[in-house]
Amino acid sequence: MIRSVIAAFLSTLVFLSYAAAAQGSRSLHNRIITFDAEMDIPFEFMSADNDVGQDTSMQVDLPKMDRGGLDGALFVSWVLQEGRTPSSYAKARGDADTKFSAIEKMAATYPERIGLARSADEAEQLTAEGKHFAVMGMVNAWPLGPDLSWLPSLYERGLRTITLNHAGHNQFSDSSRPRAILNDAKQEHVGLSKLGRQLIRTMNNMGVIVDVSQVTSQAVFQTAELSTAPIIASHSGVKAIIETARNLTDSEMMAIESTGGGVGIVAFSSYLRPSLPGQGQAFSVIMAEYGTANVSEITAAFSPEKVEKFKADYAAYEKAFPPATVSDYADSIDYTVSLLGIDHVFISSDMEHGGGVIGWKDAGEAFGVTEELALRGYSEEQITKLWWGNFARIWRAVDAAAEL
Repeated sequence: MIRSVIAAFLSTLVFLSYAAAAQGSRSLHNRIITFDAEMDIPFEFMSADNDVGQDTSMQVDLPKMDRGGLDGALFVSWVLQEGRTPSSYAKARGDADTKFSAIEKMAATYPERIGLARSADEAEQLTAEGKHFAVMGMVNAWPLGPDLSWLPSLYERGLRTITLNHAGHNQFSDSSRPRAILNDAKQEHVGLSKLGRQLIRTMNNMGVIVDVSQVTSQAVFQTAELSTAPIIASHSGVKAIIETARNLTDSEMMAIESTGGGVGIVAFSSYLRPSLPGQGQAFSVIMAEYGTANVSEITAAFSPEKVEKFKADYAAYEKAFPPATVSDYADSIDYTVSLLGIDHVFISSDMEHGGGVIGWKDAGEAFGVTEELALRGYSEEQITKLWWGNFARIWRAVDAAAEL
């Protein structure tokens, strides 16, 4: 009897201790600025059925940002890469513009709730006013076309980051994931093309952050050497933990750090932990049914009905093979902080493009990251840097370099 009473008492103490720690983490989370450095948006973003002012089926909308205590996000325009013909570039520009316009529409429709930040200072001012902030970015420079003539107008609209590449080589750089459908060779430019080098110099001069997620090792090293401002990898993982083309080697991450930049660890399950037994085969079966090995090709190129069927099939797959957890995510943050130092790592999700882990499946669960980091012993100062401080420092350094 006495033993059971003591056990119950100790259990209560553990619960109260955990509850107090969670309460402390929540208070910390509410005090700091939180920023997701990679949030894709679908084409239906800000449509009647996906009005982000309301709760939606998407991973990000304003009510979810409210619930999760997520102050801001890098909302990016991404379109599926096709050819390099005038008609392909024209279509790509139109598709990219649709997404940029949706970001602008969000800010124009809900000015009392969210604003478009064109600088780190503006982001912090919006937060001080009790609003969320959106930073506009582009994943894959391919829609820019065969020259850089569109870039100045995009900058005026608020574009502040460009990821040089995605899946498939483009006119600017080699991709870490060549695509057979584009007839890609293993490498085309041996890193950066001449136009790619011009793009980096132009971005430096304008004050646009250069993002080397998705490119080859040669392109990472060449960009780090060429750039006169800090560079980032906004949504990447650690190759020492998971051997995949999308993850970065230690030497690549150190090259990014050497510019004063940083690495955004992405909450993408397959970049965080090894596959479970049988998972690879099950994934291949699903992809074979849809005739591709790339999830983004399905969600970007197929009919709405086929996309919905795929989502149902993929949900069943995830039920059988649960994704990584927020603890797995924090493991990669730990590794990168140990390698680069606390000043060169930040947080990103890649939601709406496959990102999200158990404990941080949508913007409404952003607190889960803070809670996990606090449980691991990260201080408030360190968590502040990971969520916003490091990205803000890099952004200000890029702006300062542009003024030289």
